[in-house]
Amino acid sequence: MAFPKTANAIVREPVLSPHDWENAWGGLAFHIPLSPEAKGFWKTASSAQSKYLLSHCTIMSSVATEEEPYDFLIRPASAHLVNNNDDAWSNDVMKMSHRTFVGAFNFVEHFQNSKYAKGHIIDSILRKIHLTQDPRDSVYFVDILVATDLSHKKLAADIRTGKVKYLSMGCVTDLVICSFCGQRVADAGSYCHHLQFSKGAFLPDDDGVPRRIAELCGHKSLPGGGVRFVEASWVQTPAFPGAVKRSIVSEEWIGPATQYTRQVSASGEEFAKAASENDDYQGLNVGEYLLSMDDGRNLR
Repeated sequence: MAFPKTANAIVREPVLSPHDWENAWGGLAFHIPLSPEAKGFWKTASSAQSKYLLSHCTIMSSVATEEEPYDFLIRPASAHLVNNNDDAWSNDVMKMSHRTFVGAFNFVEHFQNSKYAKGHIIDSILRKIHLTQDPRDSVYFVDILVATDLSHKKLAADIRTGKVKYLSMGCVTDLVICSFCGQRVADAGSYCHHLQFSKGAFLPDDDGVPRRIAELCGHKSLPGGGVRFVEASWVQTPAFPGAVKRSIVSEEWIGPATQYTRQVSASGEEFAKAASENDDYQGLNVGEYLLSMDDGRNLR
């Protein structure tokens, strides 16, 4: 049985062009050049095209863990990077799984119905962040390139102005591991008492070191880390202080049209209509908390 997980995140907003993205990260998502200077190829079964708003966003962070056999213990320096749902991903799992973002859907508020997708994730990269001078405390931020179909005019306008800027990931994980006792949980009925009653708390380990109790998603021993990212949503309330739109990369990038990203008529239940059109975005009241270690000196 797999566990579905969702979470979110803010960061500062540098100026970034398509050419800058290619120079910095080197990847051509779907082999499609993002700027005229780039070379690549694009093969598709259809000649239909759409115009997309490309946004460079930070979506999530890993946490640093101890060495085996205690690789379930989260190092104190990165305990604050556990999201507010008390979910976390080790460095190893993040390195193995972050590319599954590529091709995933872009939704609003985790309304995970492909009919109401707003676009896709077309690239994903890791940025190594040094939390302390100890290299064991380094973590990875995941940056994604989000393509939002411009047929969703209200959403695109709100992304441009910053009215909508926070994000949240959605993933499926094969198991979760207690970050205090190391118990592996394959279904919700087998949680240890730490995950049942103490998630989010700090308990001292045998050496007296306070350890954050969270659900570590996946493990490096599993194929792909046991985690698959299936979507990234625009949200109003982030759970992780770090996941935000950083910049607009392209105002009208031309990419392949799909049946999933075009504006559709929301006939049916009112919630589906609200999720699809959502012209009544609430003001975002989350403080502009910026992680002090996330700056240009730490990008590599």
